Formats: sequence, structure tokens, C-alpha cells
Amino acid sequence: MLRICNSKILCLTLVGLLSACSGHALRQSAGNSQYLEPPADAPLVQASAQLLQHHPGQNGFSLLTDGRDALIARLLLAASAKQSLDLQYYLYHDDLSGSLLAWALLNAADRGVRVRLLLDDMASRNKDDYLRILALHPNVNIRLFNPFRREYSRDLQLLTRYGVSTRRMHNKAMVADNCVAIVGGRNIGDEYFDAATDAVVFGDLDVLTLGPVVSDVSQAFDTFWNHPFSIPVAEHLGEPAGTGHESLQRLRDQLQLWLDSNQQHPYAVALRGRADQWLNTGQNALFWGQAYVLTDSPQKISQTPEVSPLMLSVGGLLNSAQRRVILISPYFVPGEEGTRFLQALAQRGVELIILTNSLASTDVPAVHSAYKKYRQSLLKAGVQLYELDAKAGKGATERSWLGSSSVSLHAKALVVDDEFFYVGSMNFDPRSVLQNTEMGMLFRQPILGKMTANGFMQVISENAWMLSLQNGELRWSRNTLNGTVVREQDPRASVWRRLQSWVLGFLPIETEL
Repeated sequence: MLRICNSKILCLTLVGLLSACSGHALRQSAGNSQYLEPPADAPLVQASAQLLQHHPGQNGFSLLTDGRDALIARLLLAASAKQSLDLQYYLYHDDLSGSLLAWALLNAADRGVRVRLLLDDMASRNKDDYLRILALHPNVNIRLFNPFRREYSRDLQLLTRYGVSTRRMHNKAMVADNCVAIVGGRNIGDEYFDAATDAVVFGDLDVLTLGPVVSDVSQAFDTFWNHPFSIPVAEHLGEPAGTGHESLQRLRDQLQLWLDSNQQHPYAVALRGRADQWLNTGQNALFWGQAYVLTDSPQKISQTPEVSPLMLSVGGLLNSAQRRVILISPYFVPGEEGTRFLQALAQRGVELIILTNSLASTDVPAVHSAYKKYRQSLLKAGVQLYELDAKAGKGATERSWLGSSSVSLHAKALVVDDEFFYVGSMNFDPRSVLQNTEMGMLFRQPILGKMTANGFMQVISENAWMLSLQNGELRWSRNTLNGTVVREQDPRASVWRRLQSWVLGFLPIETEL
């Protein structure tokens, strides 16, 4: 009798917990705000105007292929902004690069610049106090998108609030003075800016852009910022303990002390050298052409599934291809429908080249366990399939967008007919299509398209395994200085990693990847 009674109590408790944890947290305050038009004397406005007068109605853009360039660009925008800085990220680490950017944002706020920072709450574990203190600055506004409830374990909420906590804002964008924007695949963290020393480096891509399209980026930011799912830090987390002014000054002093004491850090030295090179040798030259913002709605994370509007646009672009498609996606799970779509594309004569992570280079083995089911079908249809070598670029003296030694692909890009180029946050997988919100930019510029396509093909030939079928069995091959190397199983993958992928392949989790 006691066992039955206890079971009933346990069931009722679980039901109550599930009910209490269900549903999205919504903003209670009004708190809407819009992007600001900067004054005519703002440095970024003046610099942009000089360039735009020679390219009326067009947009200028520059690929940020090097991680150091990508961080330098963000720091320069923060230092140059006069009125506003808007940042939207899935992850923001308080490591070397994150601290540099936080210091730059606080300096901008001290100058009177309005800073709006919108973060997905997935990676804010143990950062509540840090965010609370940053948000104390009168010019710094921080919101958490779809935040976890603080009264329950995050890990538990991934089960009890399944379909709510598991849906995330994956967008990445930064806008300075509604004048210059950076959009792409990079989060804020050392592994994205070639600064990681004890972790895998992520090969990634961003694009810096100016022109009319920047207002579209700002409008997309406002849509997310003003949505009820975006909740101010103070409202969701409460005020920090202690005196606010003293806490903020202490954080500012800590950042400054950290910066001063790391002046000779090897990365800081490399960053300064790269900045001089970037500014003085024309490596920030712009291409000019048409540009479009592709973005999902914040409402996509509601419990009603919604196919990504961004994915529909990309699908239409793929369907329009006549000659060649180069698709780069670190997490590539096409599914049955996507596989049929890609097979049809290849079978009507379009050269289709796909680069994704190998089992050894991926940071999410579960994704590889789902992807591997589609390799043979794609190869039989004539799709050219490549997987990144986990040791790509090892020993290189100059880092590329693939990093230097132990790397994992993180860039999401697409080139169609050497004319259209897309870069953004969206992977070619079910999670990007159905659950997370995504954002990217599409450019039409034949010179950049051709240059990028050639660059991708060089990277693929030098850093990836080519897959093929031999008597119905998969083979991996790479051309090296010592000849062609052929492998009969996933190269460089440990026995444990192969076992992991094999076991995960039996689980019905593909739609969650």
C-alpha cells in the first residue's frame, strides 16, 4: 500500500513539474525599441558615404575568412560606432575574444553609444552574474531569447520543456550605427577566431557589408529584440547582489587589468599585426553588388512546427541552378526528401559538390550517425561528396577559414553557378529547417562568386577526403605529396568514435539533429 501511495505521489509530482515547466517565458515589460539612424557626422556614416557614392543602390561586402580578421572587424566597429551597436548571437563565451569584445562594448557605452545585446540562453550557464553586471550600464541593454527558467535544472528542462527549451535562436549578426553589419556563422568565442589553444578550432565564415541591405539586418534584429520571447536580463534574472555602480566598476577594472596584463599574449601580438596588415594593405577591399537578408521569424520556435522561410529561399535558389552548386554544411542531414531533391539536381546535369565534417572532425557524432545513411544514395546519383580531414591545415604557417591544426568545419555557405553566394547560420539539417531560427545573407556578384567557388575548391582539394564507391563499398581518398591515400573506413576516427556513431545510428533522433 505504501509503495502504491508513493508511486501515486511521484506521478502527481512529475505531472505538476511538467506543467510548471511547460510554455515559453514571455517578457512582461513593454520595452520595445528600434534601430537608430546615425548622425551625418558619425565616422562610419562618412566612410560609407564616400564608398557608396561611387556605387549607388549597391551594397559593398567583404568576406571575413580569417578568424583574426573577423574579430578585428568587430572590435573596429565597436570602436568606431557613435550612436548604436546591435549584436545577436547564439553563443557568447567570456574567454579571451569574448572579454576583448566586452571591453570594447563597455568603452562604446561609456562614449554614449546605445548597446543592445540579444543572446540565446543556451550557453549562458554560470554567466548570470556577469550578464547582470554588464546590463547595469545605462547604455547597455541585454536580453535573453527563450530563456531557461532559473528555478529548475537546465538539463531537466530539456526533457520537461521538450519542444520549448530545445528550440533556439541560432542567428549571428552585429550592426554598427545602422551603417555596417557582420553576418555569418561565427559565435563569440576563441574557437571561432583562431584563438583557441586547448580546443578544436572551428573553420568559419562571416561577411562584412555596408549599403541599403544593412537596414534590413537592423529590421531583422528589431523583430527578434521586440518579440515577447526576448526578456531583459534584469527582468528574468533579477538585480545583482551588492551595489550596482561598484559591481560594474569592478568588472570594468577587471577587464582593463586583464587587457593590460595580456598585451604580450601571443594571440594579442598576432592580432595587432594582423590589424595593421588588414588596415594598411587593402585586405578589406569591398566587392559591390546586390545583397539580400534571409531570415526566419522568432515565432518559429513556438510549438507549432514551421519550415524555415530561409530554407525555402535557399531551396528555390538551388532549384534554379544550371551549372554548379557548392554546398558547405558542417551538420549535414538531408533526410529522405532532401536526398531526393539533391539527387534530382545532380541527375539533371548540375555539378553538385558537398563538403561536410568527417566522423573524426565533427563535434557532434550524433549528426554524423544520421548523415552517413545518405552517403551511398547521393554518390550513386552523381553527387560529389567530401568530408573534412580532422588534421586539415596542420603545419600551415598562415591560418585560413579552416583554422590551423585540429579543426572542425563550422562554416555554412553556398555558391550557385559561380554567381550567387550565401553565408549564414543555417545548416542543411532538420534542426535548422524546423526548430532553430536562422539568418544569412545572399549576394549576387559574379567576381566574388567565381573567386569564392575557386577558393572553396582549393580548400576541398587540399583539406578533405573524397568519397567514392568501389564494388558498392565506401572509400575515402586524398591526394598527398606521397601519392594518393585510400581508406576503407572513416579516416582518423577512433574505434570509440566509430562505435559511438554506430550505436547512435539506431536511435530515432534524426529530426532533432
